[in-house]
Amino acid sequence: MNLQERVRRTPRCDWPVADKEQSGVGNFIGLYGGEHIAATEFVIGATLVQYGCSASDILIGLLIGNILAMLTFTFLCATIATDTRLTLYTYLQRILGDKLQKFYNVVWGVGFSMLGAAGIGISATAIRRILSVPIQHQWYPTNIKFILIVLVLGAVITVIAANGFEAVAKFATTCVPWMITLFFLGIICVVPQLLAITGFGPIQSIGDLFRLLNEHVWVAQPIADGQQLGIIHVIGFAWTCNVAWHFALNDMSILRYAKSYKVGLTSGVGMFVGHFFAWISAGIMGATASILLSTDLSALDSGEVTFAVLGYSGLLAVIIAGWTTANPTFYRVTLSLNTIFKKYSHKQVTFIAGTLITIAACFPIMQRAADILTYLGLAVEGVGAICIAEHYIFPKIGYTRYWNLYRKKNVNMAALISWAISILFVVIMIVTRPIHQNFWFIPNYFVAMFSYIILAGLMGAREKYPEEEKEELAYEKALQEYANEQAQKNPNEHVPMVSKCLRFAAYVDLAVLVITGITCSTGHMDLEFFQSIAFVFSLIYFICSGAAIFIAHRSNVTGSEVSAKAVRQSASNI
Repeated sequence: MNLQERVRRTPRCDWPVADKEQSGVGNFIGLYGGEHIAATEFVIGATLVQYGCSASDILIGLLIGNILAMLTFTFLCATIATDTRLTLYTYLQRILGDKLQKFYNVVWGVGFSMLGAAGIGISATAIRRILSVPIQHQWYPTNIKFILIVLVLGAVITVIAANGFEAVAKFATTCVPWMITLFFLGIICVVPQLLAITGFGPIQSIGDLFRLLNEHVWVAQPIADGQQLGIIHVIGFAWTCNVAWHFALNDMSILRYAKSYKVGLTSGVGMFVGHFFAWISAGIMGATASILLSTDLSALDSGEVTFAVLGYSGLLAVIIAGWTTANPTFYRVTLSLNTIFKKYSHKQVTFIAGTLITIAACFPIMQRAADILTYLGLAVEGVGAICIAEHYIFPKIGYTRYWNLYRKKNVNMAALISWAISILFVVIMIVTRPIHQNFWFIPNYFVAMFSYIILAGLMGAREKYPEEEKEELAYEKALQEYANEQAQKNPNEHVPMVSKCLRFAAYVDLAVLVITGITCSTGHMDLEFFQSIAFVFSLIYFICSGAAIFIAHRSNVTGSEVSAKAVRQSASNI
């Protein structure tokens, strides 16, 4: 096969990003806000309340941990993404080999399925509260109504994922400003409630605020096993929460669109709005609801917590957040599995995967989002370490990058063994627990990396492949030129004026909602009245935003922002 024929036969998902499609900082701000302000924030925020750490440990620990996560996104994931302009999954074909890359897709698909199940389960807690279904305390479902709620939600999300992902991805991004507003209201409207029910008295200084938080929200005490957690554990938690996306490089699919690796710093929007501000807000709401309901926080779910402090607006937030988590997750899982089951159509695989994920969501244990994110990251970070070693370290020590590709092997045995060693190391950590689980990802990363360097050197990476390298460089150059050529044929995008006006109206509605929240927090508006009016304003926001998306979609216009496009592209390249 000659070079031009090889280029033409390359699937679009394996093309590098065209020069025209590269984007700057602004477009990634909305993207990272959308991806990291989701249903899991309600659960993780409550989890941190049960850590037994002081308020200063939580606040400072989250600050440092999220800075480390942001830097990892930038200097590992974004750097390799902008160097290659490829998705991780295309890059893995060059390093792991075709068969091992497909096996990775299965592992990633299964892990992501659990995250999708968590999204459905969290949304179900809000519907459960509306229908007065008991809280599910066991790891298995104990009420038929709860199962029916999950099945209906799962069916709706599956159908949407199979038929309308483009418009849905845009709407999910549109939900972000409203979600941020609700978390903000969760602080300014809940703190007065906390003051009232505890009899704390007025807050006249920062010291008073910290004393309130230390006494009634983040109370320093040993956890169940008698272990005292501190700031270092919080740092580890915040850093490890997105291991699958930064250390394991799965956000290459997004960051390959960045003009520069420095755009990776925009991940800080997701880290500090979603994983700092939202977690803190959810923690305060959880602690307040626990006191209001005279129930331990561990016995409450997200629906019960948000309804207690924000009424039906809180329940709507849980439903929307769960949906915006589950829907793109369904879509990505489907495309991941479609690379294995090629005989089935996208819709067929979506319905099969959606059914299995929905069944899993019936088990409340799936709502343990923090554990899911931790173990998913640990399962795949070894592959990220292998990629980092091959991309950065191999050229510096005289090894050949893509050596397995040049040897035409479907399975890179050095990578397979190193990944297996990484998984075995995690299993040993789980069994022996010599250190807290929030720190496992650090030694695990180096175990996989050093194992791969040693094994790859023994299996062929030390050898030189001049002819194969020359051929591959020519192919990469020709493919980039072809991608640029095809991108020039795409028309410039625009947003209809009616759609812009509806979006503006939606943001005005949010501004009014914030003003009413501030009015309530200062005691000039009754809390119950605010909860009712907040629900009305929320509905108006979604009507305006939904109409804007619908009009743009019917006009076959995608808008100028890259957010939904990048999510769609990253999903389609799994």
